[in-house]
Amino acid sequence: PRPRRFGKSLNMSMLKYFFTNKNAEKNRELFNGLKIEEEPEVMKLQGKYPLIYISFKDVKELSWESCYSKTIGLIRDTYKEFIYLIDTLELYDKEDYEKILKETATQADYENSLKFLSKLLYNYHGVKPIIIIDEYDQPIIMAHMNVYFKEGMNFYRNFLSAALKDNENLERAILTGILRVAKESVFSGLNNLYVDSILTNKFNYFGLSEDEVLKMLNYYGRDYEIQEVKEWYNGYSFGKNLVYNPWSIINFIKDDVLKPYWVNTSSNDLIKEGLKNISKDNYKDFIELINGHSISSVLDENISFDTLEQEGTVWNLMLFSGYLTLTENKEIRFVNKEVRNFYISVFKNLAGSDENKFNRLLNYMMNKDINNFKGFLQEMFYKAVSYYDVGKEEKYYHNLMLGFVFGLEENYIIHSNREYGTGRVDLALKSKDGKLPNYIFEFKVSKKFEDLEEDCKKALAQIEDKKYGFEIDNPVKIGMSFYGKEFEILIKE
Repeated sequence: PRPRRFGKSLNMSMLKYFFTNKNAEKNRELFNGLKIEEEPEVMKLQGKYPLIYISFKDVKELSWESCYSKTIGLIRDTYKEFIYLIDTLELYDKEDYEKILKETATQADYENSLKFLSKLLYNYHGVKPIIIIDEYDQPIIMAHMNVYFKEGMNFYRNFLSAALKDNENLERAILTGILRVAKESVFSGLNNLYVDSILTNKFNYFGLSEDEVLKMLNYYGRDYEIQEVKEWYNGYSFGKNLVYNPWSIINFIKDDVLKPYWVNTSSNDLIKEGLKNISKDNYKDFIELINGHSISSVLDENISFDTLEQEGTVWNLMLFSGYLTLTENKEIRFVNKEVRNFYISVFKNLAGSDENKFNRLLNYMMNKDINNFKGFLQEMFYKAVSYYDVGKEEKYYHNLMLGFVFGLEENYIIHSNREYGTGRVDLALKSKDGKLPNYIFEFKVSKKFEDLEEDCKKALAQIEDKKYGFEIDNPVKIGMSFYGKEFEILIKE
């Protein structure tokens, strides 16, 4: 497993053209002058194997029917590559082969298709084939996201198990993907699997070293300080190696602009789902990450989709997807400026936030224009809040307000549930340069509409009683209480 756009498919393509016995002499030219020629024992293996290559990178279907159809189409195309086998087969094997080509085979036939093809290739060539499966986890992720996980997991578990476990006609196999889906699901049938994750990384042919990046900058005449490029695109820790994002570096060289490239190449829906449901403690950790700090988390290479709401699962998901990285102390942090800025915007979008609108709200507060502040915020609430989302818990409104303020992180230090005075303040905004006003928020949820104002008074009283403003110079104290899509607000200087 490696993050997307780090060269997994390129590496799989390289292995394919090195080992396959199809067009072996022509493929040999691809490796002229490369380091592999310094390994004569390895070069003896070049072009010696029948090779089955299948990629699931484009299996992104919204229903199981479409996913199954696309998958059996990929299997059919794989069989077409070895059409020369068909005239050498006995009657029953020939019939089974033709069923795959005509897409009239049973699901069980497709689940056993790679194992069956391995047997036929070994019988014909007298050499056991190599199987390469690229982006194995793509259809499994889509199955989870689109509510056909049971059907999808059942098929791909059987498909992979048949091809890779106890397949006596298999030489070697290699799989790549972004995630290592938990053993109890897709890999339950494999007992001889070796995993080279970003934590171990014995095969460090992914990402660019700083020396390589410096050579590229010099070669293309990019007059940037390496420190600037490092802040944006470095920080990926694979084993003991610190590498740069190759996709971002290549696009930066092309465009000559420091901006996000890699983070905009995927929907990130799985991580967004995890962030929507994380616990209150995880929200606190998320704020620490947004503020550029590192957090502690229990690392687990196995991602189980049914535990996305559990403590720490979303951080493991983000770590192995390339958004977080490990520090020397084995803590996790946002990998670089590109990713951190992206997730500030992601969280704002989850909460329905708009930075420009919130700046207007701040202007109202600084001018002590409570009526306009309340009216404008109420308008935003009507648009951002769903009756299906609200409840009796303060957590929802707390998270919504956090989403509103993340757009201000350039100017403010943002603390949520942080110890101040003799308690934990719900939300505090401390000006970084000391020129902007500081704010302290305390939130309440009212049991009925008529209680809103009284609960706001209680929130302000709590700020005073718990001495939340003790460590902040002259804060604007804000008590807020919520009821459905309605709220009340009281401000005290």
